[in-house]
Amino acid sequence: LSRQRRCCPLIFHIPSGTRGTPSAFRYTPGAFFLTNPPTAMHSNNVTLIDYMGIDRTHAAAAWASTFLDLDLDLPDDIHARTDALTNAILASGGKKRDVPGLLRFLAEHGHSSPFRSSMFLFAMTEDVATHIQLLKHHVAIYNENAESARYKELKEDKFYLPEDWLDYGDQGQYWYRTLYDHTITGNALYHQALADLTAAGMPRDRAKETARYFKGYNSQINVIRSLSFDGLVQVWQKRGEHTKAQREVAAVVEAMVEQVRRIPGEPFKHSLAAWGMGEKL
Repeated sequence: LSRQRRCCPLIFHIPSGTRGTPSAFRYTPGAFFLTNPPTAMHSNNVTLIDYMGIDRTHAAAAWASTFLDLDLDLPDDIHARTDALTNAILASGGKKRDVPGLLRFLAEHGHSSPFRSSMFLFAMTEDVATHIQLLKHHVAIYNENAESARYKELKEDKFYLPEDWLDYGDQGQYWYRTLYDHTITGNALYHQALADLTAAGMPRDRAKETARYFKGYNSQINVIRSLSFDGLVQVWQKRGEHTKAQREVAAVVEAMVEQVRRIPGEPFKHSLAAWGMGEKL
């Protein structure tokens, strides 16, 4: 993925969850019920691993009819061309707005297409329930590839636990521990069924794709997801913390936005502000 400003990978962890380990034993019903609460906590997380574009990329897209008429001698450095284009347009004196002003105007009037000119590539670890919710935004999300239990055995047994359950006294702690035990049991059954069915002669591919039914909605998978700035705006508007979205989904979306805010040099500062997604950091 090419880009105009490079960034180092940023990791943003979302509190809650835990990681299990593969079990190598014969399952006994109730073997894990109400064991000690998990101590090795894990969570959904979001890492921005690449991006393309800057604020001026959006401005250049909006000014397409203008800069195409200009007789410009573009620099050899492709990463300097957006600045060259926008500087030439601004210097021509034919525009009433600077870049921040233009981006605000576009957002205020719902002109989102120029914001599709940039791109973000995220690596995520998220629970299956959150993954399903985000899949519903296929119009906003440009591309997605996820870890598949059909092609490999999920030996890491990553899973998520809703930590806010612990805020609800004895009942909350009871169900938190029960969900933990239930998940550990499901993971053990997954590995045991895969091994036994394969040993019984079932093709391993078929065993993998069906044994995974023992895993629950709180199982975590790794995902690579790409979307434009406009796609990020759409997902945030529908699933951000200010909406009625499920807490886990909103946390992932807010983490994506925060990663963009924290790119060194703040290359999308004015685009974020234009859509009301600025500050925090």
